[in-house]
Amino acid sequence: MKKFLLLAGVACLLSANAQAGVSQYVSGKLSYDFNKVKAKFGGNGYDEVLHMKLNKVLVGSTHVAYGVRAGYVRGEVELNNSRDIKRNWVEEGDYLFDHFRLYKHSFMANAYFDYLTCTPWTPYVGAGLGVSYLKADFGEIAKSTYNLAWQVMGGITYDINSHWTLDLGYRYADLGRVRKAVSYGDDFREVAKVDARDHEIMFGARYEF
Repeated sequence: MKKFLLLAGVACLLSANAQAGVSQYVSGKLSYDFNKVKAKFGGNGYDEVLHMKLNKVLVGSTHVAYGVRAGYVRGEVELNNSRDIKRNWVEEGDYLFDHFRLYKHSFMANAYFDYLTCTPWTPYVGAGLGVSYLKADFGEIAKSTYNLAWQVMGGITYDINSHWTLDLGYRYADLGRVRKAVSYGDDFREVAKVDARDHEIMFGARYEF
């Protein structure tokens, strides 16, 4: 039994060393999104404030990436295209909007650490930093902006063969805020703020060259 464990450990070490070379890959993912959107809209000094939470599940957001792997570590650049969040006819208190819409896209640089297990299964954790593009539309009030964005990821992969890998993971992303101020003469000013954060379950595939 001890010899078997010793041989298994040596085989595992050799397998890890064999994967230590540098390789390139491309990946694509689809995500099932739970978006937490907080909107705040009010007048001078926020004496009358609308707090609106829009939690909506979306299917079909896409994520594409190009990366480099060296042993336990991966680095990649990733483009995230999220479907826009829409809500027709928003009525809260004294505020009425014929629609609300939020567009979200981001470009991230990610780093991952893979826990090599000497099996086809590999758990991983990662984090990313980049730029997001947000556009909020409250009908007459609309604003777009670029923000500093960040995200954290975790999941597990399964190696089909030496080239193809399946990926199941989770992503939390903070894409920043959109802020728009509108003045009506000298005595009244309205301000709208929208915060965008995503919780996503992702499934995808990676092809390694």
